[in-house]
Amino acid sequence: MKKHILLIEDDKIVRENTAEILGFANYRVTTASDGKIGIEKAINEKPDLIICDIMMPNLDGYGVYQILSKNKNFNCIPFIFLSARTNPTEIRKGMGLGADDYITKPFEESELLSAISTRLKKSSLFEKHFSENNEIIKKQTASIQVETIDELIDELLKRQTQIYQKGDSLYCEGNRSNHLFLVKKGHVKTYKSTEDGKELITGFYKKRNFIGYTSSLGDFSHSENAEAIEKTKVIKVAKKEIIAIIETNSHIALDLIELMAYNIKGTKEKLVQIAYDTVRRRTAKSILFLIADDPLNTIIISRADLASLTGIARETLIRTLSDFKDEGYIETSRTYVKVIDKKRLTQIH
Repeated sequence: MKKHILLIEDDKIVRENTAEILGFANYRVTTASDGKIGIEKAINEKPDLIICDIMMPNLDGYGVYQILSKNKNFNCIPFIFLSARTNPTEIRKGMGLGADDYITKPFEESELLSAISTRLKKSSLFEKHFSENNEIIKKQTASIQVETIDELIDELLKRQTQIYQKGDSLYCEGNRSNHLFLVKKGHVKTYKSTEDGKELITGFYKKRNFIGYTSSLGDFSHSENAEAIEKTKVIKVAKKEIIAIIETNSHIALDLIELMAYNIKGTKEKLVQIAYDTVRRRTAKSILFLIADDPLNTIIISRADLASLTGIARETLIRTLSDFKDEGYIETSRTYVKVIDKKRLTQIH
């Protein structure tokens, strides 16, 4: 079957000549005389590759690319800019948007055909790889038969982990992700950065906690940053696999949604409660929050991160920890805090 190319070009002579070249090269060609018409034809016909001029009336090539790139149906379709603009800045702008190639006018026939052939081959290899990955996901999910969320987490925790060292980023605010993150060991903090460079911590996550719901399960960018606060092991679960698992185990779908909602709600409530207590109570709550479910009642966290979570100055935190240590509630070093009298720490006001 002939590969289908959509050519968006406002210059009639260039459009007709280029279409003729592509036809001689055994491609099926659809043409559009401006950006708006091009978008309509792209959506209606879904070509194998798009060639688009930049300088056009109504909607330029950059606008065409930005609109189509937001449509997930065009994520795998190669996009080549065609332009008389030879300024390096313009070329960088076009490639920076994510286009696959940038060809300047006037061009040699061989240059255009070579670029098209290369991009179509890469696209075919990607589709093959994507299809193979889908088959792997289907086989993986077909073997997962669980009754509860805890059983699902147990199954996922058996998988190979990705290791993040202290300070490594799992994802950044504004980026998108096709994975859900499951913590197997260690701790991760999420935070937002203020304009003056300060961190506002929005959550702490530990073993068996999922991270990155918004971007992985919806078509949204991350609204915060995620960073390992110690050596941490994480399992990355592909968005498609989560969907397949839910389809295979439909009875846990609502439980999974409730778990995610509870984790978000619970974390935010804890942070709000911490913010409105006395310094001693806030510090105690922060520590108790972080050691929950830890059999050793120990957390490995920097004083700066613990102070940020608690909402107090680092110096104030250090003094409070020193008081707790003198009163026999905790043991401390530069890298960890261990609770030795959990009951009394809980009763602090």
